Amino acid sequence: MRAGLIALALVLLLAGAAILPAHADDALAARVRDVLATHCALCRDASTGAAPDLATMARDPGLIRPGNPDGSPAYTTLLRQFGASGPSPTPDDLGALRSWIESLPTEAATCPSAAFVPRQRIEAELARVGAKLRKPVAALRVLSLAHLDLGCATPEQRAEWRQMLELVLAAVAGVKHPVATHVLDAQGHHLALDIQDLGWDAHRWRAVLGLKPQVRRSADPLIVRADQLVAHVLQKADREIARGILGPVTAPDKLERNAELMLQLARHHLAPLNLPRVAAEIAMRPDALARVLEPAARGERHVLRQLIYGTVPRHEVEENWPLIARLARVVPPAQAVPLVSKDAAPPVITSATPIELILYPDRARYAAGDELRLSVRTNIDCHLTLISVDAAGFGTVIFPNDFATNNRIAAQVRVSIPAANARYRFRLKDKGRERIVALCTRSEGSVDGIRHDFERQRFQELGPYAAFLDAALKRSTVPESERSEREKPTHVPQSEIWRTGIVIDVR
Repeated sequence: MRAGLIALALVLLLAGAAILPAHADDALAARVRDVLATHCALCRDASTGAAPDLATMARDPGLIRPGNPDGSPAYTTLLRQFGASGPSPTPDDLGALRSWIESLPTEAATCPSAAFVPRQRIEAELARVGAKLRKPVAALRVLSLAHLDLGCATPEQRAEWRQMLELVLAAVAGVKHPVATHVLDAQGHHLALDIQDLGWDAHRWRAVLGLKPQVRRSADPLIVRADQLVAHVLQKADREIARGILGPVTAPDKLERNAELMLQLARHHLAPLNLPRVAAEIAMRPDALARVLEPAARGERHVLRQLIYGTVPRHEVEENWPLIARLARVVPPAQAVPLVSKDAAPPVITSATPIELILYPDRARYAAGDELRLSVRTNIDCHLTLISVDAAGFGTVIFPNDFATNNRIAAQVRVSIPAANARYRFRLKDKGRERIVALCTRSEGSVDGIRHDFERQRFQELGPYAAFLDAALKRSTVPESERSEREKPTHVPQSEIWRTGIVIDVR
């Protein structure tokens, strides 16, 4: 093992014993746009078919996680397409996309012009609107778009959102004209409306939103996320349902666009959340929320560590809003009844079911010299491989290893690696960024060209990881008749390898 270069040192319990560039190179960015436009269906705009710009993609954790290609769905999806019948990305295409994601700084996940309006200012503006309209504040409600925008939407986009929401409210209320809303801030992020004009009382309003019953009466204005309203009106992201809801109140030439906007908000609400999006929903900056969550992200509070290192399903965030809000000392968002019942039958597992990997470490913060333990959970029995990639890009397989050769893990069981009784430990050796990559396959075999030789190395070294993966992809295109006898058996194709990754900052 290389001394002084691998950030993850392996401590064996034997018997008796860099700054990233702010923006990718223009030529690389142009190449990446072409690759995504050609091969990434989930990257393209659903209504126009055009690929979104790279800055927009970098802010969507459902596509890109800056600095973490193996955790970015856009990259892992294209990697599974490699070698498939029909047009598929080349190793050079995948290498360009990987390099671009690695070059992105953490700040790329948020908009530099994000503006967070304190709740107190919203309440003050709501009182001003109430006085102007001669309406009691208790009759007014607020729809928030702030967490959807994060400061990056154009005024034209915000105007479209507002128009669509006014039509949705009209459709639900059964009126033929858009419902009037009143802007409470300069960005147009918070829209006030009078529920009495719709013939609604507080109970009807809560029913429309799918909100849980009130535990106690409160005179506070109810601020609700606009995507929550749309998701509960739709119940599921279905275009025909959206058309049916909007049809009676929308001009024919505007119907398709407004239906697409409605679907966009519903998908946003149903998507897993990362820390920047959770922060936006409570009007905090991501770094401020991370600071208050880190000390509490230990022990059995697995959801907080998952949030710091990756994404968390919406229903789990909703269940933990009281904890998150208490730690952040903010008013939690109004909690809705889950759109999918906990008692619903689990989906049937078939050979086509995607493998869902969850990976996170045992702490929220690490210093050089700290021990590291990883938690892994999957929805399907599979064979797990874990790779450490240090700040220099050097890869080492840390599981399986000479002390734990059986890498099959069971579905829905949280597995700790190393296990408490393992004869080895992981220690974070140097300051810098450590990436952990997790791969799972249904069948045994060589993944990404990795071949273990535990007689020579207890923890298989891969060399520069990006180059190793590129070489493995190129070797896999060689016809079987031209492969050596050693390479022929147990090769697992990319289409059957599911992966995720996390980035650990060692301070």
